[in-house]
Amino acid sequence: MNKSIIMLLALMLSIANYAQTLNVVVGATTYCIPAEKAGDMPYTTGSELTIIDKTFPINDIDKIFIDESSVTASSVDVTYNGNSASVRIPYDIMSHLNVAVKGGHVSIVQDANVTSEVTYTLSGNSNDGSFYMDGELKATVVLNGLTLNNPDSAAINIRDGKRINLILNDGTTNTLTDGKNGSQKACLAIKGHTEIDGGGTLNITGNTAHAFWGKEYMQLKKGAGTINITGAVGDGINVNQYFQQNGGTVNITGVGDDGIQVSFKTDDNDVIIPITEDEDNTGMVLLKGGTLNITVTNTGVKGIKAEGPININESKATTNVTVKATGGVAVDGSDYTSSACMKSDQSITIDAGTITLTATGQGGRAMLSEGTLDINGGKLTARAEGSNYGNSSGGGNHPGGGWGPGGGWGPGGGNTNTSNSKNAKGVKAVGAITITGGDVNIYSASHEGLESKTSIDITGGTIYVKASDDAINCSRDASVNNSTGNFTISGGIVYGYSTNNDGLDANGNLTISGGVAIGFGGNGAEAGIDTDEQHSLTITGGQLFGIGGRTDTRFSSCTQVYGYSSSSARCTSSTGYFVLSEGSTRIFAVKVPASYSGIVLVSSPLMKKSTSYTVGMATSVSGTENNGFIESPTVGSVSNTVTLTGR
Repeated sequence: MNKSIIMLLALMLSIANYAQTLNVVVGATTYCIPAEKAGDMPYTTGSELTIIDKTFPINDIDKIFIDESSVTASSVDVTYNGNSASVRIPYDIMSHLNVAVKGGHVSIVQDANVTSEVTYTLSGNSNDGSFYMDGELKATVVLNGLTLNNPDSAAINIRDGKRINLILNDGTTNTLTDGKNGSQKACLAIKGHTEIDGGGTLNITGNTAHAFWGKEYMQLKKGAGTINITGAVGDGINVNQYFQQNGGTVNITGVGDDGIQVSFKTDDNDVIIPITEDEDNTGMVLLKGGTLNITVTNTGVKGIKAEGPININESKATTNVTVKATGGVAVDGSDYTSSACMKSDQSITIDAGTITLTATGQGGRAMLSEGTLDINGGKLTARAEGSNYGNSSGGGNHPGGGWGPGGGWGPGGGNTNTSNSKNAKGVKAVGAITITGGDVNIYSASHEGLESKTSIDITGGTIYVKASDDAINCSRDASVNNSTGNFTISGGIVYGYSTNNDGLDANGNLTISGGVAIGFGGNGAEAGIDTDEQHSLTITGGQLFGIGGRTDTRFSSCTQVYGYSSSSARCTSSTGYFVLSEGSTRIFAVKVPASYSGIVLVSSPLMKKSTSYTVGMATSVSGTENNGFIESPTVGSVSNTVTLTGR
């Protein structure tokens, strides 16, 4: 570039109107300077040209031209085209970006003097390209119809540790794929805080490790579009600090490990950063809106796995979560790990939303909390459809007997896991389970439906559980703090149906003071309502219906009248009802889960001492039915009646 040309350009700019732009091309990078910003352009020593604060060696300049293109400050455009890429840099950050382009691989490093947020817009396509960015200030990355495959490493690798705003431009589809057998953490790797917005679509495939990896939190804004993770050797999404979804849609399939895994943030030596230092370092999954669909297939993996709490509500938008786990138990020496749809190492809280969890693998669990489980609203459907794994024992072999105070049967079976076994369970919490509201539907084909190792307290909601082992089980475990095995129902409508064991089972005290409690035990000696021989059943309120082969209960401090039968009540219709009656007055009806026969225990605030009550079968019943319970029903004929002994 000779001196006369440079002088001519300077003269042209001095008389140009302000819509013109000076473009300086260096290799694949074009630096764009609006005419009104150019000012003096010193041309020194015959070898350098300085524009604003950037000095260009003349020998590096391939072309200079003037056009009427617009220039936006702090906005960088990266365009991919086959095996090449071009970069457009605005005037205000020319001297603060170190840009390198090699074929379709672009590297941009911001220096410490960048004072305003830079926006990088990526578009085009390349089968051999990538984008690398680093810096010390937050940045925005816009995906605007980008298809990028890096056969060697990450498609996008952002090492900037600050907030990264990832925008999926409306109406665009963006596809990222990385190479196999690399050293990258993910196809899309972001060291900083990732916030995703924009209504476009992003498809990610991770062929070495994860599809997405974030060293710090990942948050989808309410206006986020769709993220499709179509494959990963490792996790679909692997982040530290927390994962938060306020909106948008995330679909995860074809992953080798967990769908979403959230860990505590660590420093460079892998030491967990204390919460007092970083209040957002919770290891939490927070679902506040949007749609999340996950399918995982490998043994031992989780659909959603969090070192911290999992909280689900709808403070931002409607929340829909669907997770399927089809894998069985992973065996590593003496370590046996179940697959699960959802697992937290701390706690799970459901306040709203529609959550559907299906575990089909052998020994798989729909939901597992290593701490507490709180359900306050929403709709939860949890199914464990697989068989038990290994040589587990249990199953509720009880001695026979009848109802009555002081009976004291032996403790029920069905909870035992040996070291080389895993039982398939619907919902399990090591800590306390508290249910205050919501619609809960749980099924387990091979073991317990709903289980706590500590205590269960139900004050509201609609709960239906069907299981082959105990439908709802509250056990005691000496290794768990505050484990009492106490089970209380003071509200809501609770229906537990076991095909082979107890309907409602407490290994501590069982207290019913309100609501509706319905328990159907299995055939033989299994109970509808069960406590172990050291503890008691207390009834002070509510509606109670239990039926099974016998009872394990000791009655204690009951202030509400209850009654039990000495012979079996029978309902031969699988669509019929058991009806509690005082003469011709129908107190309540309970829908049978199948044709049924067993010893009955009932209680109601309407029952009185020294009054005769019967339970019989009816096939014609009308009234307001809620979770299989009808209060004051209208009933046709009642047959197979048994008379109750009242207390």
